[in-house]
Amino acid sequence: MKISKSILDYRKRNNLSQEQLASKIGVTRQAISKWEQEKGTPDIENLILLSDEMNISLDNLIKGNNSIKERIMNNEKAIKIHLLVILFLVAIIIYIAYFALTYKIFMVGFLIATLFMLGIESYVYMKNVRIKNSL
Repeated sequence: MKISKSILDYRKRNNLSQEQLASKIGVTRQAISKWEQEKGTPDIENLILLSDEMNISLDNLIKGNNSIKERIMNNEKAIKIHLLVILFLVAIIIYIAYFALTYKIFMVGFLIATLFMLGIESYVYMKNVRIKNSL
């Protein structure tokens, strides 16, 4: 069962409005509405509060929705890969700077290309971190 359906079923079974459930776990009514309509997913803290409120284990609440598990796992992998690429690009920049200063080799083109790639990777990395924080 999806998290959205679990929340909606629990709320209706206990005759709670979205506002009442929201106040019990400390979020807005709009957050509950988004979760029920699958327009968003609760973060880990709210998942814990929801599982406590609904008297079900966090494991059962999450395992009912494989897409969330997959998104979390894929996002974690993507973050690690992008971080490694960023470190690799920083190492290349250091390498280019060393050769440019030591041997007076003109490497501005390589430096600009590497800085451009570093900027793109940093952007993608930060985007994935924001996604992780919103899950």
